[in-house]
Amino acid sequence: MSGQDFYVEQLRTPIAHEADVVVCGGGTAGFVAALAAAREGARTTLLERHSFVGGTMINGAGPLHSFFNLFKAFPGAKKQQVVQGLPQAIIERLARDGATHGHLEMDKGGNYDSVITIIDWEGFKDTAFRMLEEAGVRLLLNTIVSGVMKDGDSVTGVIIEGKSGRQAIKAKVVIDATGDGDAAALAGAGFVKKHGTTSVGYPFGMANVDMMRLARYLEEQGMVTQLVRGQKDGRDGDDVIRLGFDLKKDPRFSAFMDKSGMWGPLGFSFHSNHFTFINTANKRNVDATNTEELTAALVELRHQVMELSRMLVKYIPGFEEAYVSWTPQHLGVRYTRAIDCEVDLSLEQIVSGARFKDEVFLYGFHDCAPRIMIRDAGWYGFPYRALLPKKVEGMLVAGRLLTSDWDAHMSTRNTVSCMAQGEAAGTAAALCALSGVAPRALDTEALRARLKENGVYLGD
Repeated sequence: MSGQDFYVEQLRTPIAHEADVVVCGGGTAGFVAALAAAREGARTTLLERHSFVGGTMINGAGPLHSFFNLFKAFPGAKKQQVVQGLPQAIIERLARDGATHGHLEMDKGGNYDSVITIIDWEGFKDTAFRMLEEAGVRLLLNTIVSGVMKDGDSVTGVIIEGKSGRQAIKAKVVIDATGDGDAAALAGAGFVKKHGTTSVGYPFGMANVDMMRLARYLEEQGMVTQLVRGQKDGRDGDDVIRLGFDLKKDPRFSAFMDKSGMWGPLGFSFHSNHFTFINTANKRNVDATNTEELTAALVELRHQVMELSRMLVKYIPGFEEAYVSWTPQHLGVRYTRAIDCEVDLSLEQIVSGARFKDEVFLYGFHDCAPRIMIRDAGWYGFPYRALLPKKVEGMLVAGRLLTSDWDAHMSTRNTVSCMAQGEAAGTAAALCALSGVAPRALDTEALRARLKENGVYLGD
């Protein structure tokens, strides 16, 4: 059949319910956005395609980067927790539930990320559900957004597909936190596709790894690039929490890794004798909004993971009795659509520590450090206008679907930035819905005041 063939259908879509705020995507930004909106008193519905919330934060991103500035890259610099508010409250709740070791300073590699925050993924899933229940969020899992409802340029709701079939949800404000900008694109917002500038990944985990022996061997070989030690389960003296190493220094791996595009690895270990997260499998230029490209990449990357794991068992001390114990539900997608918003942050604004009158949080991490860093261990402001898509009313966006420049995106797309974006977007959406104000007309001083009340750090 040709690309000109269509199947024409007429649809009558039942309205399932109405909400003040609908959050599309329950990932790193969307989960926090829904919590923030509901805590402000808005009737909030959260839609998530998987069977859990947290997205890439617990399904492929590794440690959370970064609640703090990059103080270890600048001797004598002040250590500052830049991201606080609801993201910090989530960490504190996870700590009470035994699902995080808290904020840990890097022993080696602190000029990339001075402090990391590692969470137990399965513990997070349960805690996240409990927090959503307590806040009164209506949660719909295994649900995708397939369309939007509009009145002129204003989004008035979304069309969803799930096990109950096709349904509609009316909303006063919609937040697109899908990562790929699905809802914003369906609503007619402008965007550019940026997948050609980066890669997708497919991390994995291995159980029955002698982490202490592995770390000793890698240190002897001069291969360690990042390291954090600290208390874990207390068994067998295993205190290796963060471990990154340059496997290409081993000639038995270098040709295979170069051919496949692998790097690192870089990972962490939450429980004793378990290398929870190993990030190395990689494939460039994949359009993760294209079903066939996405499928081919998933298959190829799974082959990469299994071949590399067999090589680790064969050649690297500490892996002798190990086996693959975890692979993610989805690719680690870094970049697809970048939604055209009122402010598009540039790399110069980020590295120079630019500040804005309407900034809704501060951030001090860049994923290309130490090659690219915010100057003098500083941080930059994230403006509310960066969450406002052009050409569309009644909608906010948050997460990795922002920032059209790849170098700038390598800061804004990171996990803790997405969490902070989620709090800002969710709070703003609730204020808009409850006061009958469009997101573009929201009083940003009132928003900033409310965020400060909720513990967001906006400077001294």
